[in-house]
Amino acid sequence: MLAIALVETLKGVTSPAAWHSDASTRDQCKFVGNGVCPSRTAWYDFRDRCGKFIDDVHQSLVTDAINKELIDPHECSIDGTFTAAAASRHKIFNLKQINRRLAKLKRIIRELDDPDQTASSKRVKAIPNWVGKTPVGRQDQRRRLADAKRRMLENIGKNRLKPSRYRKDESRMVISPADIDAVIGKDKKKVVRPLYNVQYMTDCASDVIVAYGVWAQNNDNGTLVPMIQKTKAMTAGRLRKVHADSGYCSILDLQDCTNENIDLFAPVPNNTAASRKLPNGEIQIPSKDFCFDESTRTMTCPNGNEMRFVKEVQVPRACGRTVGELRFEQSASVCSACPLAFRCIGGKSKRRTVARQSQQGVLDAQKTKMESEQGKRSGRLRGQVIERRFADGKLHRNQEPQNGRGLHRVRPEVGLLAVAQNTLTLYNLEKRGPKPAT
Repeated sequence: MLAIALVETLKGVTSPAAWHSDASTRDQCKFVGNGVCPSRTAWYDFRDRCGKFIDDVHQSLVTDAINKELIDPHECSIDGTFTAAAASRHKIFNLKQINRRLAKLKRIIRELDDPDQTASSKRVKAIPNWVGKTPVGRQDQRRRLADAKRRMLENIGKNRLKPSRYRKDESRMVISPADIDAVIGKDKKKVVRPLYNVQYMTDCASDVIVAYGVWAQNNDNGTLVPMIQKTKAMTAGRLRKVHADSGYCSILDLQDCTNENIDLFAPVPNNTAASRKLPNGEIQIPSKDFCFDESTRTMTCPNGNEMRFVKEVQVPRACGRTVGELRFEQSASVCSACPLAFRCIGGKSKRRTVARQSQQGVLDAQKTKMESEQGKRSGRLRGQVIERRFADGKLHRNQEPQNGRGLHRVRPEVGLLAVAQNTLTLYNLEKRGPKPAT
């Protein structure tokens, strides 16, 4: 069954129902499957069971390729892509909408199917078109809406625990009852829909997917270290260098890579805020124009006056960790006599304050590294390697949208795709033979 599923995946057939049909009709499937013809239900059960063993299959494939010296994954590229979940983008609801639908559905079930159903005594005047036509369908709808409400309450609880700057407006938090694990966000075409974040760690020299992962989130935060650790486990610690984009480059990411003995090549994101316009119409002097001396940890304003150190605070991040921040301020007397005051302070403020991350030197060193020849090569290499794997999956293997619903089904689907792509890649590498020595 695994061999048939891999052949079908390479052909872009991701539905277990299609696997059931092709197992008895397609010559390729009959050949690799030795003529087995499992039932349709057995194929769906097999797809769900893949999560228990597909990682081991992928591990054995990568280990065998390393032992045969087909790959040497000491230098890899990481990136993520959004894939559409198997849920409609037109049916996503907030908590108020879920409660309204659930209450109405319970009243309908009590009147039509189950008088013992707990619901409001208010009569239903008309049955909406979205309500299921059979008792089984209505019970399934009630269960999915109840699960969506439970998950939404969990998400709201987590949102309230975040720092205020990272909290979302609860009325704008939405979920898809069809797939409560999927996150609602914009895909590559800027369409708001239920999504999954698929991460690949690909060997730069061979295009082999060394590690993969699936997250229900609409950004790459917190995915770098788990992918590095998984890759090191898959390759017996061979990984030494990782190429990534700016989404993986923060102070915390750089510190984590140092702890993992990984040389990270990723451009520093440009998080410079838009220039502030003062009440007098002038554009305020940005904080980047203030000079910081790393040796003495002092800040000097553009006019050459040293600023007073106020305190160091720990600024929370969305991941639950903190980043140190140094805060400086200038005395009101110096600012009032400064010829640049009309461009530096304005309104009711009498002095200028500036903040700088305590580990900003780490980002400055990363900028210098990315401006070198190695850094420029890294940007070209990452796009050439990792994007081909995503393009192959979406254009030729029908990766989007996903066929199963829920992380427990999407992860084995991505695993099957990674194993299928690697099998074909390694077959071509072995057929081509070793590269001639240069």
